[in-house]
Amino acid sequence: MQDLTQFLMYFFTLAIAALLPGPGMTGLMFKTFIQGYQKASLMLLGLITSDVLFLLSSIFLIDYIHKLSPNFSFYMIFLCSFYLLYLSYQYWNFEDNLFNDQTQILDIKNSFSAYREGLFITLSNPKTISFYLALVPTVFDSQSLKEKSIVLIGLTVLTLLMIGSLYIFAALKIKKLLNNIWMQQILLKGLAFLMCFLALGMLYKELLVFIV
Repeated sequence: MQDLTQFLMYFFTLAIAALLPGPGMTGLMFKTFIQGYQKASLMLLGLITSDVLFLLSSIFLIDYIHKLSPNFSFYMIFLCSFYLLYLSYQYWNFEDNLFNDQTQILDIKNSFSAYREGLFITLSNPKTISFYLALVPTVFDSQSLKEKSIVLIGLTVLTLLMIGSLYIFAALKIKKLLNNIWMQQILLKGLAFLMCFLALGMLYKELLVFIV
């Protein structure tokens, strides 16, 4: 019963984290807008690969990391919050056309394949790093993580496939609406607001705990 509760908590926490707009899923959405669902699907595989790598790090390396820095989780969430604020600022002030092939809102180099784009976006995303290396160990202890690693990997892949496919499907459905620059601005400013709200909420919670 305890295992089921932990798995459900992990599933819902990961699903909510993936649903919240960050560089990975918004990049996936823009990839769908510009290059279609096939390239977006390859990018999603790259995103999932990076998540699994971070999960494996949290399972097998977390004890070593915390020995090096007892306040590691605080630093990572702090860094993640400022990174989200930076992205929020970029999205709020973006005025180009999303469907322009030269658009580089996430600064992705054209020389990378769609899979590598997904891989490197997630590997450089503090939001993902803080989730797996700071939040996951609070749900499972280190020994429990190792015993349940196979199930957690499967659950991670399944959850991200579901959320990523939802983003791709939604992007395909709203693409026609976003031919209007004004509608694009509404989307971007909405994403910027959500990112800013999430970042400030995380900062407030961590600073409150740290001060007290």
